[in-house]
Amino acid sequence: MKDTNRLIEIDALRGIAALAIVFFHYASSYKWADYHLYGYFRYLEEFVQIFFIISGFVILISINRLKRSLDFIIGRLARLYPMYLFSVITTVLITNVMGMATPRTENIYDIIRNCFLVQGFLGGESVNIVYWTLVLEIFFYIIMLTIYKLKAAKYIDIICGVWILIIVLNAVKAQLSIASNIFNIDYPTQIGVVVSPELLMLNISSFASSFKDSIKNNYILLQGRAMLFIAGIMLYQIKMQGGKWYRWVIIALCVTAKVLDYSSDAQIYSSVFFIVFLLLMYLATIGKLEILAIKPFLFLGSISYALYLTHLQIGWLFKSTFDIFPPEIAILIRASLAVVAASLLTSFIEIPGMNLIKSQYKKLMTAKVTSS
Repeated sequence: MKDTNRLIEIDALRGIAALAIVFFHYASSYKWADYHLYGYFRYLEEFVQIFFIISGFVILISINRLKRSLDFIIGRLARLYPMYLFSVITTVLITNVMGMATPRTENIYDIIRNCFLVQGFLGGESVNIVYWTLVLEIFFYIIMLTIYKLKAAKYIDIICGVWILIIVLNAVKAQLSIASNIFNIDYPTQIGVVVSPELLMLNISSFASSFKDSIKNNYILLQGRAMLFIAGIMLYQIKMQGGKWYRWVIIALCVTAKVLDYSSDAQIYSSVFFIVFLLLMYLATIGKLEILAIKPFLFLGSISYALYLTHLQIGWLFKSTFDIFPPEIAILIRASLAVVAASLLTSFIEIPGMNLIKSQYKKLMTAKVTSS
């Protein structure tokens, strides 16, 4: 099987994950009886892990093709922003203006920050709950762009090895802290002391601590999801350069970090999902998941971004419309409408917007070369 077909299978996985998130959100708006089939849809939230694993896998494809860092920035902007901006506008209209759903924020500055996708950097609230994954993706892009700028992509195995070791050690430290609280064990720690009693020194110390925690959470731990991206990177390395033992060790450490990182009530099933998704991704990369390379799944993959960004808006607009039907049927109808809407939005907003940005950038670069 050709490499392109393997990527097609990964696109199908992305589409399946997007549809799973749709059903998760739609089903979670109802209360279900014990052991009702739709009650188990709450586990579909875990399919968001696939997005991050795939991002880790494909990022090196983009990095290895780069000629300049601006190409990467514009490429990501063209891919993400047109559909994202449409999603922000429709979210604000439906929640803040039309009042058809409860707004997550009414702060005008939050809304402005959302329009420029900088809420993750400026402490703002996302107007749509699904945007948290985009914020996380941007943090990851910054890390990978920094690696590219430092010309360190050829050392990606070493970088990921050190990275995941730091994450595992942090997770172990957190587990020890939990254990010490439960059993009242005091582990010796070095505590920073504010030597000056002045308020200014206290504020400086507080700011430094907050900044340090922000860097750690957003750029090292990636808000507890770094192991997903790293595992995706390793799967790419295994596909392109072979399954060296240390790459499998790094993946094993990613699983270990996942097990340690989650709270006790969620760690078992979340980690199991992670292992299953890793297996599916690996099978897809070696061409052993041809069953997914069928038109329905490939179609979902082609509209997955628009579907993910707009399904909540479709749900808000049409929730009361289908209340005459049983919830099970209403969810299926709303999901179908979300898929249709995503297909239209992909054709008329996402793709044209992406092509427009790329074409304008190409003209600008051509004019720059000509003038020089």
